[in-house]
Amino acid sequence: MRLRRAALDLGVLAALGTGVVLFTAWLGAELDPGDFGRPIALLAGIALAFLVLWGLVVLWVLARRPPARAAFVLVVLVAAASRLFLVQGEPALSNDVFRYVWDGRVQAAGINPYAHAPADPALAHLRDEELYARLNREEVRTIYPPVAQGAFRLLYLLHPDSVAWTKLALVALDLAAVVLLASLLVRVGRRPELSLLYAWHPLAIFEIGGSGHLEALLVLLLLLALHAAVRGRALLAGIALGAAGLVKFYALSALPALAGGGRRIHLAAAVGATVLLAYLPFAEVGLRALGYLPGYLEEEGFASGYRFYLLGLVEQMTSTDGAVLTAGYVVLSGACLAGVALASARGPATPGEMASRALLLLVLMLVLATPTYPWYALVVIALLPLGRGLVLLPASAVTFTAPLLYLHISIGSHPTWPRHLVYGAGAAALALAAALAVGRRRLAARPQPAPPALVATATE
Repeated sequence: MRLRRAALDLGVLAALGTGVVLFTAWLGAELDPGDFGRPIALLAGIALAFLVLWGLVVLWVLARRPPARAAFVLVVLVAAASRLFLVQGEPALSNDVFRYVWDGRVQAAGINPYAHAPADPALAHLRDEELYARLNREEVRTIYPPVAQGAFRLLYLLHPDSVAWTKLALVALDLAAVVLLASLLVRVGRRPELSLLYAWHPLAIFEIGGSGHLEALLVLLLLLALHAAVRGRALLAGIALGAAGLVKFYALSALPALAGGGRRIHLAAAVGATVLLAYLPFAEVGLRALGYLPGYLEEEGFASGYRFYLLGLVEQMTSTDGAVLTAGYVVLSGACLAGVALASARGPATPGEMASRALLLLVLMLVLATPTYPWYALVVIALLPLGRGLVLLPASAVTFTAPLLYLHISIGSHPTWPRHLVYGAGAAALALAAALAVGRRRLAARPQPAPPALVATATE
C-alpha cells in the first residue's frame, strides 16, 4: 500500500514537472525580444496559467509528502531541464546579460570597469556590432558592484564574448542554490523537495535560464550566508553576506537576522572587511566605483519618491507638498526597517527563526521600496520554503504575484494594476500579519484564570 501511494505521488509530481518543462519550452519559443504587443488579457492569462500550475505543484507536495529523496531528484531534473530550454534563446525579458559580458570584456582588456561608459571614446576599440549594439544605457558607467564584476571577469576568461555561456554558468549556480536550499530545509526540519517552491517558480526559471540575471549568484551567496549562520560559523556567514551585498546591495537587508544567531561583532566585521577588500582593486577611481548607482536611483524614481508605490497612494489622498511627503515616507520607512532589524538581531535564534527573520526583512524592504523589476523578488521566493509563521502571508503574496510586474514594465501603456496586485497585496498582507502578531501578544499577556482545583486549594 505504501509503495503504491509513493508511486502515485511521484508519478503525479513527475507529470506536473513535465508540464512545467513543456510550458517553459512553449513560452520560451513564443516570446521574442520585445514581443509584448499582444493583448494584455492574453499575456496576463499566460502568466496566471503558469502560476496556477506552480501552485498546484506546491499544494500536491504539501498535501501528499512524496518520498523525499526521489522527489528531490525530480525537483533538480525539472529545474535543470526548464532552464536549459531557455539558455540558447535570445533574452526576451531583459538585456542586462549583454552588459555582464561587456564588463567582462573591459576587465579582460585591463581596464577598470568603473572608469568609462561603453560609449566613451576610450573604449572604442572594444566595440562591435554583436555585443555593443545590444547594450542598454551604453552612455553611463556600469552599476554592478565589485563581486559582480569579479564574476563577469571570471566568466569572460572561461568563455569570452558568449551570452549563452554566461547564461549556462548562471544556471549552474542557480542549481547549486537549489541543492543548498534543500540542505537548509533539512537543517530547519523541513523536507528537501520543498525547494521546488523556488526551483520551479516561473520567475526563477525565466530570469535565470532566459534572461541570465545575476540574481542566481545573489541567491546562492545569500543561502550560503544563512547556511553558515545557522551552523554558528559567523565569519563565513559574514563573508558570504558581504559578497552577496556586492552582487546586489539590497541583500545586506538580511544582516540583522543573521546577526541574531550570536557572534554579532565577528559577523559584522567579516561583512565590513569583505566590502572593503572587494573595493580595493577599483580604488583608483575613488567614489566613481559606485558606478551608475546614484543615476539609477534618480532614473528609477527612488530619489524623487516616484518609485514608491505606497507613497503614491498617500499622495492621491492628500494635497501635501510632494517633497515633504517623500521625506516623511523615507523617514518612516527607514524607522520601520530599523525597528524590525533591531528586533531581528535581539537574542539568539533557532535556524528556522533566523531564516524567517531574514525573509521578513527582505519582504519588508521590497514592499517599502517597490522596485519596478520583478527579479528583485527572487530572494524572497528562495527563502519562502524556509519561513514559518506570519511572515508567510506577505512572502506568499509577493511570490505569487511578482511575475505580473512584467506586464507593467514591458507593455507600452505601462498599466498600473500589476503594481496594485503585487505591492498592494504585499502591503496588505504585511499589515494583516502585523495585526495578528500584535493580537497574539496581547492575548498571551493577559493573566490566565487559575484552574478551579488550584483556586479551591488557595482558599482553604
